[in-house]
Amino acid sequence: MRTPGALKVLIATCALSLIAVYLSPASAAPSSQLVTCVDLVSAKERISKTGSCHTTKEALVKWHLAQSDSALASGGSTKSLIVCSNKESSPFAYQLIRASCYKHMQTNLYTRSTTLPTKPIISKASSISYESASLALVSDPAANLDAPIAYYTVTSSKGEITKVYSWSEPLLTVSGLRSSTTYTFTITATNVDGTSQVSAASLPVTTQVYVAPVAAGTSTPVAVPAFTLSASAETKTAKTSPIAGYTITSTGGTVTGYQITPSAPTGLTFSTTTGLLSGTPTETQTATTFTITGTNSAGTAAATFSLRVTGDIGEVGPGGGTIFYRASTPFACGPTRTAMCNYLEAAPALWNAGAAEPQRTWAQSSPIKYDTATVNNASSPETATATGIGWGAWNTRAIILQGNATTSTSAAALADSYSPTVGGVMFHDWYLASKDELNQMCKWQRGVAWTSDSTICNASIGAINTGLGAAGFEPNWYWSSTDYLGNAAGPQRFDSGGQNAFTKSSALFLRPIRAF
Repeated sequence: MRTPGALKVLIATCALSLIAVYLSPASAAPSSQLVTCVDLVSAKERISKTGSCHTTKEALVKWHLAQSDSALASGGSTKSLIVCSNKESSPFAYQLIRASCYKHMQTNLYTRSTTLPTKPIISKASSISYESASLALVSDPAANLDAPIAYYTVTSSKGEITKVYSWSEPLLTVSGLRSSTTYTFTITATNVDGTSQVSAASLPVTTQVYVAPVAAGTSTPVAVPAFTLSASAETKTAKTSPIAGYTITSTGGTVTGYQITPSAPTGLTFSTTTGLLSGTPTETQTATTFTITGTNSAGTAAATFSLRVTGDIGEVGPGGGTIFYRASTPFACGPTRTAMCNYLEAAPALWNAGAAEPQRTWAQSSPIKYDTATVNNASSPETATATGIGWGAWNTRAIILQGNATTSTSAAALADSYSPTVGGVMFHDWYLASKDELNQMCKWQRGVAWTSDSTICNASIGAINTGLGAAGFEPNWYWSSTDYLGNAAGPQRFDSGGQNAFTKSSALFLRPIRAF
């Protein structure tokens, strides 16, 4: 029988490059799971006695005991490990990592998954201090439990590279940054098998301003606030999208609170903490200068920002047309009338691919004869008889649903097909005006002042294309989307303002509109 000392000598003479773990005398039954630690520099692997590793030096690996001593088939997603241990006849308990075991040893085969870490996703970046930031990562439900993350490599937009060792749910702290500096960060994750792809860059984060410590018994006077705005003026169309606004750069003492005068416009919010104006304006407003005042215990500072909210008759609408109608109270709109709108805009002159004002029939006569039939669909929108403001999109969809879907013959289909791109956004919600919407457009293009929605377009006031921003209209009949039942629908003449019923097979002019 060998003594413990003799056993150690035997192992040394075998010139093993791998590490053995000696345990107190025990049963030779192998454990179902084995934890090893791989040196991140030398790549040497040792068996862990405690189930943990040196955090900044080693990568932790978990192995699972195979069901038999026979080797598993090798593959790109698994690895195997041979561990030699004592047999029951041995007075000592030990485990060795070897390529093969001697006859006096018991051979146990362990396996594990070898998948690489997935590309990290940064969910949040925030400043902690003047020299550090915190990065939160999205938890990976497909993480390889056999080979946990050994460390993360964080690279800043300024070139700093930091290794963060974390074996827990990742909330990473990056130190050694510069004060008052804006950074973005990318991250890779590394385990024992390799490194992930580089993450997408985080949102920008700015470190805090460095404040020198104050010696005991002394106090530092508070500096008077001073700041600048990144923008001084903006023009925005009501009810379209949020304002761009401005950012604030402090050049003096820290501001403890902000105020704005006059009050923020309807639809916008002013933060007394950040001094920022944000949101989507919902009402028109002439150019107004707002004063933003910042205050602390030493004094105040102020800057101005001018905002104009458009939406007046004759101005360009968000879809690139001209606003011709503004309601005092919102009206239901859209193809299902579930949205709320305040404005109508008309497509500009030469809207039809640069061609002159087009003419189309109200309904098609071929291959199915719809020009003598009332619109009566089996599903919504069923009919096109609505006359009111906000109903044009509903009528248009009903006409097309009936089967009038060819732009070369159907006025509704051609109006519906108009889809200009303005500011990188495609507006595909244009339609053929209802009877009352067409009447408002007729009044606008003649320069008839609005007195009520019910006032009919008047030939004795103004002239064709004299309304503010009106252009390209023909002194002739224009189709509305309002069905008069049977073979007739309701157009309006834009030189006289007259309204009538024409057969749906008549080829009349059209001009798409949209509500917003």
